[in-house]
Amino acid sequence: MAHYFIDLLNHQLKEKDTIEPLSGFLGENRAGVTAAVGGALSALLLGLRRKSAEPGGSEQLLEALKDGGHDGGILNDLGSLLAGGPATTGLASSGKAILDSLFGGKATGVADMVASAGGIAKTAGFSLLAILAPIVMGALGKTLQTQSAMNPASLAFLLNGQRDFIKSNLPDGLLPWLGVNQVEDFKLPATPSAEAPGNRALAWASVIAACLGVVFMWRSCGTHEPAHPAATAVQETAVKAAEPARVEWTALGKFTAWKLPNGLELNIPEFGVERKLIAFIEDAAKPVDDQTWFSFDRLTFDFGKATLRPESAEQLKNIAEILKAYPKLTVKIGGYTDNKGSADFNMKLSQDRADNVMAALAQLGIDAGRLKAEGYGEQYPVAGNDTEEGRAQNRRIDIRVTGK
Repeated sequence: MAHYFIDLLNHQLKEKDTIEPLSGFLGENRAGVTAAVGGALSALLLGLRRKSAEPGGSEQLLEALKDGGHDGGILNDLGSLLAGGPATTGLASSGKAILDSLFGGKATGVADMVASAGGIAKTAGFSLLAILAPIVMGALGKTLQTQSAMNPASLAFLLNGQRDFIKSNLPDGLLPWLGVNQVEDFKLPATPSAEAPGNRALAWASVIAACLGVVFMWRSCGTHEPAHPAATAVQETAVKAAEPARVEWTALGKFTAWKLPNGLELNIPEFGVERKLIAFIEDAAKPVDDQTWFSFDRLTFDFGKATLRPESAEQLKNIAEILKAYPKLTVKIGGYTDNKGSADFNMKLSQDRADNVMAALAQLGIDAGRLKAEGYGEQYPVAGNDTEEGRAQNRRIDIRVTGK
Protein backbone atom coordinates (compact mmCIF):
# COMPACT_ATOMS: atom_id res chain seq x y z
CA MET A 1 0.00 0.00 0.00
CA ALA A 2 2.88 2.34 0.73
CA HIS A 3 3.86 2.29 -2.94
CA TYR A 4 1.31 4.96 -3.84
CA PHE A 5 2.95 7.54 -1.62
CA ILE A 6 5.48 8.06 -4.41
CA ASP A 7 3.89 6.44 -7.48
CA LEU A 8 1.12 8.99 -7.63
CA LEU A 9 3.36 11.92 -6.70
CA ASN A 10 5.56 10.87 -9.62
CA HIS A 11 2.52 10.80 -11.90
CA GLN A 12 1.33 14.20 -10.71
CA LEU A 13 4.70 15.87 -11.21
CA LYS A 14 4.75 14.68 -14.82
CA GLU A 15 1.40 16.19 -15.74
CA LYS A 16 1.34 19.07 -18.20
CA ASP A 17 0.39 21.83 -15.77
CA THR A 18 3.28 20.86 -13.52
CA ILE A 19 6.03 19.71 -15.86
CA GLU A 20 5.79 22.61 -18.32
CA PRO A 21 6.51 25.44 -15.85
CA LEU A 22 9.16 23.31 -14.15
CA SER A 23 10.83 22.65 -17.51
CA GLY A 24 10.74 26.35 -18.27
CA PHE A 25 12.40 27.18 -14.96
CA LEU A 26 15.14 24.61 -15.58
CA GLY A 27 15.61 25.72 -19.19
CA GLU A 28 15.18 22.18 -20.48
CA ASN A 29 12.74 20.43 -22.80
CA ARG A 30 9.67 18.80 -21.32
CA ALA A 31 10.60 15.27 -22.41
CA GLY A 32 13.97 15.43 -20.70
CA VAL A 33 12.63 16.78 -17.43
CA THR A 34 9.81 14.24 -17.46
CA ALA A 35 12.35 11.45 -17.82
CA ALA A 36 14.52 12.92 -15.07
CA VAL A 37 11.70 13.28 -12.50
CA GLY A 38 11.41 9.52 -11.89
CA GLY A 39 15.16 9.22 -11.43
CA ALA A 40 15.22 12.20 -9.08
CA LEU A 41 12.40 10.82 -6.90
CA SER A 42 14.09 7.41 -6.85
CA ALA A 43 17.39 8.98 -5.82
CA LEU A 44 15.74 10.98 -3.04
CA LEU A 45 13.98 7.90 -1.68
CA LEU A 46 17.24 5.99 -1.77
CA GLY A 47 18.88 8.87 0.08
CA LEU A 48 16.16 8.78 2.73
CA ARG A 49 16.62 5.04 3.07
CA ARG A 50 20.39 5.49 3.29
CA LYS A 51 20.00 8.11 6.01
CA SER A 52 17.49 6.01 7.94
CA ALA A 53 19.90 3.05 7.89
CA GLU A 54 22.60 5.04 9.69
CA PRO A 55 22.84 4.77 13.49
CA GLY A 56 20.34 7.29 14.79
CA GLY A 57 19.44 8.24 11.23
CA SER A 58 15.71 7.60 11.56
CA GLU A 59 15.54 9.84 14.61
CA GLN A 60 17.43 12.55 12.75
CA LEU A 61 15.04 12.34 9.81
CA LEU A 62 12.01 12.56 12.08
CA GLU A 63 13.53 15.58 13.81
CA ALA A 64 14.19 17.18 10.41
CA LEU A 65 10.57 16.57 9.37
CA LYS A 66 9.33 18.28 12.53
CA ASP A 67 11.82 21.14 12.70
CA GLY A 68 11.58 21.83 8.98
CA GLY A 69 7.81 22.08 9.07
CA HIS A 70 7.47 19.28 6.52
CA ASP A 71 3.80 18.70 7.23
CA GLY A 72 2.50 18.53 3.67
CA GLY A 73 1.56 22.20 3.42
CA ILE A 74 3.95 22.56 0.50
CA LEU A 75 1.73 20.22 -1.51
CA ASN A 76 -1.21 22.62 -1.38
CA ASP A 77 0.30 25.07 -3.86
CA LEU A 78 2.70 23.14 -6.07
CA GLY A 79 1.44 24.93 -9.17
CA SER A 80 2.69 28.30 -7.93
CA LEU A 81 5.84 26.89 -6.37
CA LEU A 82 6.97 25.30 -9.63
CA ALA A 83 6.02 28.20 -11.88
CA GLY A 84 9.41 29.90 -11.56
CA GLY A 85 10.48 33.10 -9.87
CA PRO A 86 11.45 33.60 -6.22
CA ALA A 87 9.15 30.81 -4.96
CA THR A 88 10.87 28.15 -7.08
CA THR A 89 14.31 29.57 -6.35
CA GLY A 90 13.56 29.46 -2.63
CA LEU A 91 12.33 25.90 -2.92
CA ALA A 92 15.57 24.84 -4.60
CA SER A 93 17.60 26.66 -1.97
CA SER A 94 15.88 24.85 0.89
CA GLY A 95 16.33 21.58 -0.96
CA LYS A 96 20.12 21.93 -1.07
CA ALA A 97 20.33 21.52 2.70
CA ILE A 98 18.26 18.34 2.46
CA LEU A 99 20.57 16.98 -0.24
CA ASP A 100 23.60 17.67 1.96
CA SER A 101 21.96 15.76 4.80
CA LEU A 102 21.05 12.78 2.62
CA PHE A 103 24.12 12.51 0.42
CA GLY A 104 26.85 14.67 1.94
CA GLY A 105 29.68 15.25 -0.51
CA LYS A 106 28.12 12.83 -3.00
CA ALA A 107 25.12 15.06 -3.77
CA THR A 108 26.62 16.56 -6.94
CA GLY A 109 27.42 13.11 -8.31
CA VAL A 110 23.89 11.95 -7.57
CA ALA A 111 22.49 14.96 -9.42
CA ASP A 112 24.76 14.28 -12.40
CA MET A 113 23.32 10.75 -12.68
CA VAL A 114 19.78 12.12 -12.50
CA ALA A 115 20.65 14.57 -15.28
CA SER A 116 22.13 11.78 -17.38
CA ALA A 117 18.98 9.68 -16.94
CA GLY A 118 16.89 12.47 -18.45
CA GLY A 119 19.42 13.79 -20.94
CA ILE A 120 19.41 17.24 -19.35
CA ALA A 121 22.25 19.52 -18.26
CA LYS A 122 24.03 18.72 -15.00
CA THR A 123 23.10 22.09 -13.52
CA ALA A 124 19.45 21.40 -14.34
CA GLY A 125 19.74 17.95 -12.76
CA PHE A 126 21.00 19.43 -9.52
CA SER A 127 18.26 22.09 -9.48
CA LEU A 128 15.59 19.46 -10.14
CA LEU A 129 16.85 17.25 -7.33
CA ALA A 130 16.93 20.22 -4.95
CA ILE A 131 13.42 21.36 -5.92
CA LEU A 132 11.93 17.91 -5.41
CA ALA A 133 13.67 17.25 -2.07
CA PRO A 134 11.35 19.42 0.09
CA ILE A 135 8.32 18.18 -1.87
CA VAL A 136 9.15 14.57 -1.05
CA MET A 137 9.87 15.51 2.58
CA GLY A 138 6.51 17.25 2.77
CA ALA A 139 4.66 14.22 1.43
CA LEU A 140 6.58 11.94 3.79
CA GLY A 141 5.87 14.13 6.82
CA LYS A 142 2.19 14.48 5.96
CA THR A 143 1.81 10.71 5.58
CA LEU A 144 3.34 10.00 8.97
CA GLN A 145 1.57 12.81 10.81
CA THR A 146 -1.85 11.84 9.50
CA GLN A 147 -1.60 8.53 11.33
CA SER A 148 0.22 10.01 14.36
CA ALA A 149 3.06 7.70 13.34
CA MET A 150 6.13 9.89 13.78
CA ASN A 151 8.35 7.08 14.99
CA PRO A 152 11.32 5.16 13.50
CA ALA A 153 9.38 1.93 12.91
CA SER A 154 6.62 3.64 10.92
CA LEU A 155 9.17 5.66 8.95
CA ALA A 156 11.00 2.44 8.09
CA PHE A 157 7.73 0.78 7.07
CA LEU A 158 6.89 3.61 4.70
CA LEU A 159 10.37 3.79 3.18
CA ASN A 160 10.50 0.04 2.80
CA GLY A 161 7.36 0.20 0.69
CA GLN A 162 9.21 2.29 -1.89
CA ARG A 163 11.69 -0.41 -2.94
CA ASP A 164 9.92 -1.31 -6.20
CA PHE A 165 9.73 2.32 -7.27
CA ILE A 166 13.38 2.93 -6.40
CA LYS A 167 14.55 -0.10 -8.35
CA SER A 168 12.40 0.71 -11.39
CA ASN A 169 13.56 4.33 -11.68
CA LEU A 170 17.08 4.31 -10.25
CA PRO A 171 19.65 6.17 -12.39
CA ASP A 172 22.47 3.99 -13.68
CA GLY A 173 25.50 3.85 -11.43
CA LEU A 174 23.85 5.36 -8.37
CA LEU A 175 24.10 2.31 -6.10
CA PRO A 176 27.87 1.82 -6.52
CA TRP A 177 28.36 5.58 -6.23
CA LEU A 178 26.78 5.34 -2.79
CA GLY A 179 28.88 2.28 -1.96
CA VAL A 180 26.31 -0.53 -2.12
CA ASN A 181 25.28 -3.27 -4.54
CA GLN A 182 21.52 -3.28 -3.96
CA VAL A 183 18.83 -1.16 -2.33
CA GLU A 184 18.43 -3.63 0.55
CA ASP A 185 22.06 -3.06 1.60
CA PHE A 186 20.76 0.03 3.34
CA LYS A 187 19.17 -1.93 6.17
CA LEU A 188 16.25 -0.22 7.85
CA PRO A 189 15.28 -0.50 11.54
CA ALA A 190 12.74 -3.17 12.52
CA THR A 191 9.35 -2.39 11.00
CA PRO A 192 5.77 -3.27 11.87
CA SER A 193 4.61 -6.14 9.69
CA ALA A 194 3.87 -4.78 6.24
CA GLU A 195 2.08 -7.98 5.30
CA ALA A 196 -0.28 -8.08 8.26
CA PRO A 197 -3.86 -8.55 7.04
CA GLY A 198 -7.10 -6.90 7.99
CA ASN A 199 -7.06 -3.84 10.16
CA ARG A 200 -3.38 -2.92 9.64
CA ALA A 201 -3.78 -2.89 5.88
CA LEU A 202 -6.91 -0.78 6.19
CA ALA A 203 -5.26 1.57 8.68
CA TRP A 204 -2.39 2.27 6.31
CA ALA A 205 -4.86 2.67 3.47
CA SER A 206 -6.30 5.62 5.37
CA VAL A 207 -2.83 7.11 5.85
CA ILE A 208 -1.97 7.00 2.17
CA ALA A 209 -5.42 8.19 1.12
CA ALA A 210 -5.20 11.20 3.42
CA CYS A 211 -1.74 12.08 2.15
CA LEU A 212 -2.67 11.73 -1.50
CA GLY A 213 -5.76 13.83 -0.94
CA VAL A 214 -3.47 16.72 -0.08
CA VAL A 215 -1.12 15.95 -2.98
CA PHE A 216 -3.83 16.11 -5.58
CA MET A 217 -6.24 18.71 -4.25
CA TRP A 218 -3.95 21.58 -5.28
CA ARG A 219 -4.86 20.92 -8.91
CA SER A 220 -8.34 22.31 -8.31
CA CYS A 221 -6.85 25.68 -7.33
CA GLY A 222 -5.46 28.26 -9.70
CA THR A 223 -6.78 26.75 -12.92
CA HIS A 224 -10.13 26.75 -14.67
CA GLU A 225 -9.22 24.19 -17.28
CA PRO A 226 -10.81 20.77 -16.83
CA ALA A 227 -8.39 17.86 -16.56
CA HIS A 228 -8.18 15.49 -19.50
CA PRO A 229 -10.04 12.24 -18.67
CA ALA A 230 -6.83 10.22 -18.92
CA ALA A 231 -5.24 12.41 -16.27
CA THR A 232 -8.09 12.51 -13.77
CA ALA A 233 -7.35 9.11 -12.21
CA VAL A 234 -6.71 9.33 -8.50
CA GLN A 235 -6.50 13.12 -8.28
CA GLU A 236 -9.21 14.66 -6.13
CA THR A 237 -10.50 13.46 -2.80
CA ALA A 238 -13.52 13.54 -0.53
CA VAL A 239 -12.05 12.11 2.66
CA LYS A 240 -15.34 12.34 4.53
CA ALA A 241 -16.70 9.45 2.46
CA ALA A 242 -13.61 7.25 2.74
CA GLU A 243 -14.25 5.82 6.19
CA PRO A 244 -17.63 4.21 5.39
CA ALA A 245 -16.04 2.59 2.34
CA ARG A 246 -13.26 1.10 4.46
CA VAL A 247 -15.79 -0.27 6.92
CA GLU A 248 -17.53 -2.09 4.04
CA TRP A 249 -14.17 -3.40 2.87
CA THR A 250 -13.75 -5.38 6.10
CA ALA A 251 -16.40 -7.78 4.74
CA LEU A 252 -13.89 -8.82 2.09
CA GLY A 253 -12.07 -10.97 4.63
CA LYS A 254 -8.45 -11.12 5.71
CA PHE A 255 -5.70 -9.60 3.61
CA THR A 256 -3.03 -12.22 2.90
CA ALA A 257 -0.13 -12.62 0.50
CA TRP A 258 -0.78 -14.14 -2.92
CA LYS A 259 2.13 -14.91 -5.25
CA LEU A 260 1.60 -14.26 -8.95
CA PRO A 261 3.27 -16.36 -11.70
CA ASN A 262 5.99 -13.71 -12.12
CA GLY A 263 6.93 -14.01 -8.43
CA LEU A 264 5.34 -10.76 -7.29
CA GLU A 265 3.29 -10.99 -4.11
CA LEU A 266 0.05 -9.07 -3.70
CA ASN A 267 -1.57 -8.41 -0.34
CA ILE A 268 -5.23 -9.04 -1.22
CA PRO A 269 -8.45 -9.94 0.63
CA GLU A 270 -9.74 -13.47 0.55
CA PHE A 271 -13.09 -12.47 -0.99
CA GLY A 272 -11.85 -9.61 -3.15
CA VAL A 273 -12.16 -9.25 -6.91
CA GLU A 274 -8.43 -9.93 -7.35
CA ARG A 275 -8.76 -13.54 -6.18
CA LYS A 276 -11.93 -14.06 -8.23
CA LEU A 277 -10.23 -12.72 -11.33
CA ILE A 278 -7.11 -14.85 -10.82
CA ALA A 279 -9.23 -17.98 -10.25
CA PHE A 280 -11.05 -17.38 -13.53
CA ILE A 281 -7.84 -16.74 -15.43
CA GLU A 282 -6.17 -19.90 -14.14
CA ASP A 283 -9.17 -22.18 -14.59
CA ALA A 284 -8.79 -23.69 -18.07
CA ALA A 285 -12.33 -25.10 -17.78
CA LYS A 286 -13.82 -21.60 -17.71
CA PRO A 287 -13.94 -20.15 -21.23
CA VAL A 288 -13.98 -16.47 -22.04
CA ASP A 289 -17.50 -15.20 -22.69
CA ASP A 290 -19.45 -11.95 -22.68
CA GLN A 291 -21.43 -12.76 -19.54
CA THR A 292 -18.82 -13.24 -16.81
CA TRP A 293 -18.12 -9.92 -15.10
CA PHE A 294 -16.40 -9.24 -11.79
CA SER A 295 -17.18 -6.11 -9.77
CA PHE A 296 -14.38 -4.00 -8.36
CA ASP A 297 -14.88 -3.81 -4.61
CA ARG A 298 -12.46 -1.06 -3.57
CA LEU A 299 -12.96 1.66 -6.18
CA THR A 300 -14.68 4.89 -5.20
CA PHE A 301 -15.49 8.09 -7.08
CA ASP A 302 -16.43 11.61 -6.13
CA PHE A 303 -20.22 11.92 -6.03
CA GLY A 304 -21.68 12.50 -9.47
CA LYS A 305 -18.21 12.68 -11.05
CA ALA A 306 -15.76 10.40 -12.83
CA THR A 307 -12.91 11.34 -10.48
CA LEU A 308 -11.34 8.35 -8.76
CA ARG A 309 -10.58 8.84 -5.09
CA PRO A 310 -7.09 8.10 -3.72
CA GLU A 311 -8.24 5.00 -1.81
CA SER A 312 -8.89 3.39 -5.20
CA ALA A 313 -5.16 3.28 -5.93
CA GLU A 314 -4.52 -0.01 -4.13
CA GLN A 315 -6.95 -2.07 -6.20
CA LEU A 316 -5.97 -0.37 -9.45
CA LYS A 317 -2.35 -1.28 -8.77
CA ASN A 318 -3.31 -4.88 -7.96
CA ILE A 319 -5.26 -5.29 -11.19
CA ALA A 320 -2.36 -3.79 -13.15
CA GLU A 321 0.03 -6.27 -11.55
CA ILE A 322 -2.28 -9.14 -12.42
CA LEU A 323 -2.35 -7.99 -16.04
CA LYS A 324 1.46 -7.85 -16.04
CA ALA A 325 1.69 -11.34 -14.58
CA TYR A 326 -0.58 -12.75 -17.29
CA PRO A 327 0.71 -11.06 -20.46
CA LYS A 328 -1.87 -12.69 -22.76
CA LEU A 329 -4.75 -11.34 -20.69
CA THR A 330 -7.05 -8.73 -22.22
CA VAL A 331 -9.97 -7.16 -20.38
CA LYS A 332 -12.95 -4.86 -20.75
CA ILE A 333 -14.00 -2.32 -18.14
CA GLY A 334 -17.73 -1.70 -17.72
CA GLY A 335 -19.21 1.35 -16.01
CA TYR A 336 -22.70 1.40 -14.44
CA THR A 337 -24.91 3.83 -12.50
CA ASP A 338 -28.19 3.75 -10.63
CA ASN A 339 -31.35 5.28 -12.16
CA LYS A 340 -31.15 8.65 -10.43
CA GLY A 341 -30.84 11.54 -12.87
CA SER A 342 -31.31 11.53 -16.62
CA ALA A 343 -30.43 8.53 -18.73
CA ASP A 344 -28.09 10.64 -20.89
CA PHE A 345 -26.19 11.94 -17.87
CA ASN A 346 -25.87 8.46 -16.42
CA MET A 347 -24.64 7.04 -19.71
CA LYS A 348 -21.94 9.70 -19.99
CA LEU A 349 -20.94 9.34 -16.33
CA SER A 350 -20.61 5.57 -16.63
CA GLN A 351 -18.51 5.92 -19.79
CA ASP A 352 -16.25 8.54 -18.21
CA ARG A 353 -15.73 6.39 -15.12
CA ALA A 354 -14.91 3.32 -17.19
CA ASP A 355 -12.53 5.40 -19.32
CA ASN A 356 -10.76 6.75 -16.24
CA VAL A 357 -10.26 3.29 -14.79
CA MET A 358 -8.85 2.15 -18.13
CA ALA A 359 -6.60 5.22 -18.25
CA ALA A 360 -5.36 4.56 -14.71
CA LEU A 361 -4.38 1.01 -15.68
CA ALA A 362 -2.57 2.33 -18.75
CA GLN A 363 -0.73 4.82 -16.55
CA LEU A 364 0.39 1.89 -14.42
CA GLY A 365 2.14 0.33 -17.41
CA ILE A 366 -0.54 -1.69 -19.18
CA ASP A 367 -0.59 -1.55 -23.00
CA ALA A 368 -3.77 0.28 -24.00
CA GLY A 369 -4.33 -2.32 -26.72
CA ARG A 370 -5.13 -4.86 -23.99
CA LEU A 371 -7.87 -2.67 -22.54
CA LYS A 372 -11.36 -1.61 -23.58
CA ALA A 373 -13.97 0.42 -21.73
CA GLU A 374 -17.71 0.93 -22.16
CA GLY A 375 -20.35 2.71 -20.14
CA TYR A 376 -23.79 1.15 -19.78
CA GLY A 377 -25.49 3.82 -17.71
CA GLU A 378 -28.39 2.51 -15.68
CA GLN A 379 -28.68 -0.69 -17.73
CA TYR A 380 -28.05 -4.11 -16.21
CA PRO A 381 -28.79 -3.35 -12.52
CA VAL A 382 -27.72 -6.00 -10.03
CA ALA A 383 -30.15 -4.81 -7.34
CA GLY A 384 -33.34 -2.80 -7.03
CA ASN A 385 -33.11 0.97 -7.35
CA ASP A 386 -35.84 1.57 -4.75
CA THR A 387 -33.41 1.57 -1.80
CA GLU A 388 -30.11 3.36 -1.20
CA GLU A 389 -28.41 0.01 -0.61
CA GLY A 390 -29.59 -1.28 -3.97
CA ARG A 391 -28.60 1.92 -5.77
CA ALA A 392 -25.13 1.71 -4.20
CA GLN A 393 -24.73 -1.80 -5.62
CA ASN A 394 -25.75 -0.62 -9.06
CA ARG A 395 -23.17 2.18 -9.05
CA ARG A 396 -20.17 0.05 -9.91
CA ILE A 397 -17.24 -0.72 -12.18
CA ASP A 398 -16.95 -4.26 -13.53
CA ILE A 399 -14.15 -6.07 -15.34
CA ARG A 400 -14.53 -8.88 -17.88
CA VAL A 401 -11.82 -11.10 -19.33
CA THR A 402 -11.89 -10.88 -23.14
CA GLY A 403 -8.83 -13.03 -23.77
CA LYS A 404 -6.52 -15.23 -21.72
